[in-house]
Amino acid sequence: MTIKRLIILVLSLTFLFAQTPQQLVDELAQLPELAHAQWSVYARYVDDINGENPVVKHNEEMSLACASSLKVITIGIALDKLGVDYTFKTKLYYSGDIDENGLLKGNIYIVGDGDPTLGGDQVGGVYSKKKLMSLWTRAIEKAGIKKINGSIVADESLYPPYHAPGTWTWEDMGNYYGAGMTALCFSDNKYYLDFKPGLKEGDSAEVLAIRPEVPGLTYTNLMKTGEMYSGDNGYIISAPNNYHAIFHGTVPAGEEKFTIKGAIPNPALLTAQYLGSALNEKGIDVLKGVYVINESRKYRSENLLKTIKSPPLKRIAEITNKLSNNTYTEMLLLKVAKEEMGIGTTRAGAKFIDKYMDKLHVEHSGFRMVDASGLSHENMITTKVFCDYLSAMTHKSTFGQFYNTFARAGDNKDFGYVLYFGDGTAAAKNAHVKTGYIGGVRSHTGYVNTQSGRMIAFSLIANNYHCKTKEVTKIHEQVVVALASME
Repeated sequence: MTIKRLIILVLSLTFLFAQTPQQLVDELAQLPELAHAQWSVYARYVDDINGENPVVKHNEEMSLACASSLKVITIGIALDKLGVDYTFKTKLYYSGDIDENGLLKGNIYIVGDGDPTLGGDQVGGVYSKKKLMSLWTRAIEKAGIKKINGSIVADESLYPPYHAPGTWTWEDMGNYYGAGMTALCFSDNKYYLDFKPGLKEGDSAEVLAIRPEVPGLTYTNLMKTGEMYSGDNGYIISAPNNYHAIFHGTVPAGEEKFTIKGAIPNPALLTAQYLGSALNEKGIDVLKGVYVINESRKYRSENLLKTIKSPPLKRIAEITNKLSNNTYTEMLLLKVAKEEMGIGTTRAGAKFIDKYMDKLHVEHSGFRMVDASGLSHENMITTKVFCDYLSAMTHKSTFGQFYNTFARAGDNKDFGYVLYFGDGTAAAKNAHVKTGYIGGVRSHTGYVNTQSGRMIAFSLIANNYHCKTKEVTKIHEQVVVALASME
């Protein structure tokens, strides 16, 4: 019998003979896959006001890295504090005067409001980059501007200049999931990188295209061809405002084209560059180029050319949580920090979330937040804090929208990363789950209803396991199915 079959047999027999979820967890904790791991499990009824009668617990006070499960903290609080219908507003202004010949003796300003979706392709209803540039150029033409004796200026002063949290790794930051934060995001702060793999494993992979084009970006291409069907094992080494990237790792053989995604070095600057190019195509010359400012300035209301509104936050939040978008999550925390603390930084946002937890009466001494998305290994939380928080959120007026941001397990009509989680069991189309994964960390957090309809908040986190991540996922799945099978 293979090891894989033995694991499946052990899990199946464990589940069959366990009489309660607690007994199941106690048995699973003895599996060799978790022998050297730190494993924490907690589940409670959300209507158990004081949480005095947990459904299951195991190392529930152990502080662990939780990866993307952390997003449920940021997203739930953003929905509550900003409002489900909140929209970001990116504004286009001009300064100076327009003479009788259409010469603008001043600048065009693109003023960022922290909209993570601007020019992106993740949320439905967002203007494409082409459409966005068309709207802006039309607004400039409508104002009678035919030539600009100044610059296109990207104003990202609402937040600190384009940056990433200090605890993110080099191998993360150059990739799309490690893109930084700025008040003027563009194209989801990512670019697409197309490769042509070689004919066989070990061959060099050729760079075909970078989309959208990023002026000034250079690279050293070390990408190789991997085995057929080996998937995306390519990485981009770069950082905010670094215009030289190193491509390394492998892309699979047998593909005509294989695409990975990188982080734009400076999204605010790229926004201005794209508008400058769009104006030149219309015959409107920009005489002094483009640049970015980080110091706030006042704008005259009568000089407003165009306002671009984002989709409502409830739609952004759903995409953010189900697709586990790191950039969007980080941007939501900056907006909450700006609105509630007066300064749009991650540190200020984390301080506000501590205060928010106090107001929820969630004891959170085992909680440490260093980013919003969970990408850093230095985030720490207990499964008990997660479940107490999730239970408290059920009493918020925004709970319905928050609940809908979780991916529904075993539902192929939904989207996210749990399409087959609990498939064919009592958890299918019942459990609402947020997954988390970074190196050595796997987590599942969310809600599930018992057979009688009573809602349970659950959280499972494994750190430093010495098995395949999918095996930890199967262990967690067993626990969620057991909770869903309760009367």
